[in-house]
Amino acid sequence: MAADGLGADLAVAVAAFVGTNIDNYLVTTAMVAAAPVERAHRIAAGQVAGFAVIVAGAAAAAVVLFEFSTPVVGLLGLVPLAIGLRGLWGLRSRPGDGSANGAEPGAEVRSPSRRSGRGRAVDRAVGQSFTAAALVTLAAGGDNFAVYIPLFRVGGPVNLSVIAGVFVVGEVALTALILWTGRHPRTRTVMERVGHVAVPILLCVVGVVVMVQAGTFGLL
Repeated sequence: MAADGLGADLAVAVAAFVGTNIDNYLVTTAMVAAAPVERAHRIAAGQVAGFAVIVAGAAAAAVVLFEFSTPVVGLLGLVPLAIGLRGLWGLRSRPGDGSANGAEPGAEVRSPSRRSGRGRAVDRAVGQSFTAAALVTLAAGGDNFAVYIPLFRVGGPVNLSVIAGVFVVGEVALTALILWTGRHPRTRTVMERVGHVAVPILLCVVGVVVMVQAGTFGLL
């Protein structure tokens, strides 16, 4: 029976981790793919730091029996939504457009200026740093809090050890997957073309989804 209970705890912890980190994977991978290669590890580290803060906050809330109002926590979704809208608004200037650099309209430009123009657009949208990745991860963490707090309250030290182990292994695997996907040549090629639009849109979607899942729109 103990083995069955341990297996159930393991399954629940895995499901909780995967279900609450799909959005983090998508957003962070997009940030890595749209940023210069040398910034990839900083962005991934920011995601790890943001996740660690979420877990620590959820664990602390579980210990003191603090009750988060799910709709209120969902207000965190306003942050990625606002960042994404700001990035879309910034596209009015069409950074990275060949005509802005003095090139003929429609001309194929593969010089560093094209890449830097698109990079500046993404940088205005979400940033390309440790801090930006950590903030975006935290802002998308409304569902994480809602799931992790009850999870940490159930069971004793063995249960918590299983959860902690799953989260550590899962975060290592997630970070490795983010770096591999984000630095893959095909991913970078796609993001070089559409990243300045795709990243802000993705952030807007994540923000709306977080608020919908939390029932936050009922407060507005």
